[in-house]
Amino acid sequence: MYAPTHWIRVAVNKSEVMLNALVSELFGWDERDEIQWLSPIASDDYAEYYDKEFLDRLGVVSLTVPLSTFWPSGGPRWDGLAKTNSGKKLLVEAKAYIEEGVDYGSKAESDQALSQIRQSLALTKEGFKAAKKAPLWETPFYQYTIG
Repeated sequence: MYAPTHWIRVAVNKSEVMLNALVSELFGWDERDEIQWLSPIASDDYAEYYDKEFLDRLGVVSLTVPLSTFWPSGGPRWDGLAKTNSGKKLLVEAKAYIEEGVDYGSKAESDQALSQIRQSLALTKEGFKAAKKAPLWETPFYQYTIG
């Protein structure tokens, strides 16, 4: 059985036209808005990017909040990255099976990192205008909040 990252590699590198059509349809994007996959691509040895590298790869040069302030280093490793000619960004996190997606917490390496993650999740919740009584998205679907 192949891992989801294998199938993302296949889709991006062997079936890009079909993948792009499906992504555009699912998001309701204009078909003329071309998608360029930046990872995982064969010419880059299928690299996965994280921290500032994923921002560089997507061409993100300025943020409202610096990444180092928002999330601890060693953050999510993106299984796929793409951008469109109109400036949309696509970050892909693959999950192989339900058990992989059900995760009861962060693997933060310090209390400071965990505090930073919790604060950023709270700000994100506020930004999405989630109900104040809604959980901070930490458990049991922590992986979905960061991916």
